[in-house]
Amino acid sequence: MRNVDDIPFGPGHPRYEQAQALENTVRVIRKAQGKHNPEDFPYGSPEWHKADEAYMRDLLRAMGEDLDNLGS
Repeated sequence: MRNVDDIPFGPGHPRYEQAQALENTVRVIRKAQGKHNPEDFPYGSPEWHKADEAYMRDLLRAMGEDLDNLGS
């Protein structure tokens, strides 16, 4: 028997396409604001880590998360 957890999530799935659109939108907005995205730096470098954290905060904000109450 299959249930909702068995439905593959990947290219072609509507939610996957929405997630990709949100991710790309956040990246474009950050560039327009003069901010760096993680891919602007070598993977694992201190600059990459800083940009990655800032990008994730912006992505969470775009998803409606309250960054002041993360982890509570």
